[in-house]
Amino acid sequence: MARRSTSRLALESAAVLCAVLAGAWWVFAHAVYRPPPDRAGLPRTASAAVDEAIVEAVSGSVQRSTSRGAWAALVAGEHLRADDSLRTGKGARTDLRIGDRARLTVTESSQLTIREITDRVHRFQLARGRVKADYKPDAERVLRIESSGGVVESRGARFSMLSTGTAVAIATDAGAVTLRAQEGSVEVGEGQQAVALQGRPPSASEPIPASVLLKVANAAVATDGLCATVEGDAPPGAEVTVDGAAAALAADGHFRVPVPSSSERREVLVALRDAAGREETRKVRCVDPPPRIRDFAIHWRKRTP
Repeated sequence: MARRSTSRLALESAAVLCAVLAGAWWVFAHAVYRPPPDRAGLPRTASAAVDEAIVEAVSGSVQRSTSRGAWAALVAGEHLRADDSLRTGKGARTDLRIGDRARLTVTESSQLTIREITDRVHRFQLARGRVKADYKPDAERVLRIESSGGVVESRGARFSMLSTGTAVAIATDAGAVTLRAQEGSVEVGEGQQAVALQGRPPSASEPIPASVLLKVANAAVATDGLCATVEGDAPPGAEVTVDGAAAALAADGHFRVPVPSSSERREVLVALRDAAGREETRKVRCVDPPPRIRDFAIHWRKRTP
């Protein structure tokens, strides 16, 4: 009898415990616990506004200047904003990143100024030299690079731009780029190039040639004070330097540069760079001027009587 009472008490205790646990769970589930929200239904957080370019890499002599200060060496990791300018020396370059979908490389002997960086527009001023852009397609943002004689725009492309001060040249590797100048415009697609000479509308786009050609004539006989007169032809829109100094190109690409003589100069280096980044060099030897006649005399022979 006692054993039966004990069993009944155990069953009743277990039933009460179950009822208590069930009640506690109901209270927890309905009054305390809150399930995690459905992430698919959450509004997306707006991405932070893009207003700066981050320097990813620096090679060689690269300097930075702000609207308030002098030029100073640029280092990787710096953040650049509107009105900051960059200039690269011979053999130097720097890589910039703007957000996650845009990159810009400033190559050697170039000067670039940031004008505006927002979610809607990335605007730069290329005073001279060459830049390479790698922009993923974005219908909400436009890249605009301004230069003397032309403006380049794209919403997504991989291309190069060269500015000589008197011409703007574009070479597109992927995507499409628009070159505007003198109330004219041309779309430069993949594998194409175009040139806008100062004061003229852009040329029609054409395939990028497999190679670049620099023609330099043999130096003519020099005159006093000159090492040589360098004369040649280059593709329109290309950049030509003679011993590091920019040479003025005619509309057809012809150039003629007199080079002063010096005691150390024995030859002249002519270099070419095009929008695609290809380079050619030629060396022209100095030519000695013809010997000067230092003495001139006439000896009259006496007539015999």
